[in-house]
Amino acid sequence: MIQLIFASVGSIVPEWENEQERLVFRLSTANVSCSQLLHGRMSETGAPVPDHEPLGLVATRYEGDIAHEVRVVLELPDDVWDHLADRADGLLDES
Repeated sequence: MIQLIFASVGSIVPEWENEQERLVFRLSTANVSCSQLLHGRMSETGAPVPDHEPLGLVATRYEGDIAHEVRVVLELPDDVWDHLADRADGLLDES
């Protein structure tokens, strides 16, 4: 299981469209590790997720009504990670 963690860098630009709040921000370099933290959290809530399913988490820290920090965490099983890496290599080869 591979976990990617991205944090926002600099200012966050808020948008509101189609009844959706959108936060646009630059991302830090990914922190990559082997982890099943999100899968463990889901299991603790009584909603276990099979190991082969990818999970994601978005954490936003607000000060008042203004977003000041966003973290994006993706937890990808090995086969999903392999597929993603193969697809990315293919796209790079095409460009």
